[in-house]
Amino acid sequence: MTEILATFAWFVILSVSAHAQSELEAPLCEAARAGRVVEMVYDKDVSKGCSPRLVDVHQVAIGNNGKLYMHGWQSRGCTKGRDYEARRTFRLDKIKTVILIKGSFGARSQSAKDDGWDGCLGSNCFIRETICK
Repeated sequence: MTEILATFAWFVILSVSAHAQSELEAPLCEAARAGRVVEMVYDKDVSKGCSPRLVDVHQVAIGNNGKLYMHGWQSRGCTKGRDYEARRTFRLDKIKTVILIKGSFGARSQSAKDDGWDGCLGSNCFIRETICK
């Protein structure tokens, strides 16, 4: 009986996680297709006292591990205790909120998007399939 309850609990956790990810997929894909900027709160940003991040969304993809990822250009927000512009990859299950805001890609961000992304961070290639860009 304990094994059945544990299996059921695990299924519910996976279902809730997948549902939360799919709620973010639509606005992030809209942003990627339209070249829009999002304001988002990520993972432990609030507990670190960070301002919401501003991210130009370049693509949404599925990783080799089956999780959803968003790749883009972060122009504001905490990253390892610093606030600087750079390409970033975010797991959708760690994104707390997303709001589409007015704004357009800066020249560095647009150049990074035009260059494309192969799904690798260094030698770790982990993107299986692009959903939208």
